[in-house]
Amino acid sequence: MRKSTILLRTVGLLLLFQTLEATAQYKIREGDEEGVLKSSTILVPYAFSTETLGFGVGIGGSYGPKGESYYYGTAYGTDNGSSFGMLGGNHLQLPWIERLRVRPTIMVGHYTRMRIFVDGNPDFTSERAGSNESSEDNYREEDAIDIVMDLEFRYTLPWGHYRDTSVHTYITDNGILKDNPSGATSMNPLKSGQSTVIFEPYYRKQFTDVEGHETLFFKFGYKHDNRDFIPNPHRGYLIKTHISHDPDWLADTRKWTSLDGEIDGFIPLWDTSWTRQQTLALSVWGAYSPTYDSRSKEGNKGMPPYFTGPTLGGYWRLRGYPSYRFHDKAALLYTAEYRVMPEWQPFGKVRMLDPLKIRWWQIVGLVEAGRVAPSWDLGTLHTDMKYDVGIGLRGMFHASIGRLDFVVSEEGFAVSAMLGQTF
Repeated sequence: MRKSTILLRTVGLLLLFQTLEATAQYKIREGDEEGVLKSSTILVPYAFSTETLGFGVGIGGSYGPKGESYYYGTAYGTDNGSSFGMLGGNHLQLPWIERLRVRPTIMVGHYTRMRIFVDGNPDFTSERAGSNESSEDNYREEDAIDIVMDLEFRYTLPWGHYRDTSVHTYITDNGILKDNPSGATSMNPLKSGQSTVIFEPYYRKQFTDVEGHETLFFKFGYKHDNRDFIPNPHRGYLIKTHISHDPDWLADTRKWTSLDGEIDGFIPLWDTSWTRQQTLALSVWGAYSPTYDSRSKEGNKGMPPYFTGPTLGGYWRLRGYPSYRFHDKAALLYTAEYRVMPEWQPFGKVRMLDPLKIRWWQIVGLVEAGRVAPSWDLGTLHTDMKYDVGIGLRGMFHASIGRLDFVVSEEGFAVSAMLGQTF
């Protein structure tokens, strides 16, 4: 009988992980106020419990000296000896290039029971871990140290709504776009939306008792964001594509290349007497590693590390499964979300919630379907797909969007708490 696992991913109180929010440059001005909305300087203690981390407590916070730039950090420790720390910044502007923004992040963690879906489990010698057909029990649980250093550069092209400015200003009414959209006014990228060129050096190294994983790769990308309101889109679309390459410059790395692309669409639905806004959000994402050779005698020649490239599972893609549960040469994922913003707003009447400035909340129905495969074959990628369904709660706190998703799959039930819409 298949066992069911509860995956509780509530690390932080959403507001701490600002690095995962939309990375476009914008400000939000509420009504006719002259000032912009921004998250207040915040310092928050929190507690959580997960299957692999145990019970933990931590503290985190953010500081925003400008309307569109801010810094953040968090640290926690758990009763099984695990610990984690993170520092970063978002929308940071270099003084000599107005349109260039930087997002630096550094994370260091020690996990006494890190669950990794890679080969090495002696009970599954004839099965490749992480493949679409692999068992949910085919993983290794290691004592591991995980180090991440990420430096993302984004240059906004002088096109569309960002032709004359590098920072867009929205006019909202209780957190809903009222005037001055940033896209969805034309299909022509020269007239509508934001076009961005991306360059991102990324380093990650995991030390385990048995095997380590190390990569230093460089990501190059292009994004055309033609959504009307980037924090919470109601209409428009988003197209983005990336190529990632590790040139194998370090002693423990290997050379690999991976391609990925995504198309998101947002369809406004009819309003009713009990809703402020209804939106159908659709997304398709695919990834392919042309260097991946599963037949190699080396076993991992040209293969991206399991935590990057064509991989599914975790906070953002196939949320009902553990992080990086599936990985292979190719991956495909479809996502649909029905987002309903009720007219009823009970939170404004609760005095103790006033500091959160909850401007609206959403109920979200979601479904995902995807799989990984040993080749980019659409017939294979649409056969024996993995599914999950769930319900989400979203809300606007100050100028940030928080989300709480409850998702079920054939391998268990997951609760994810993060900042920002999934797409």
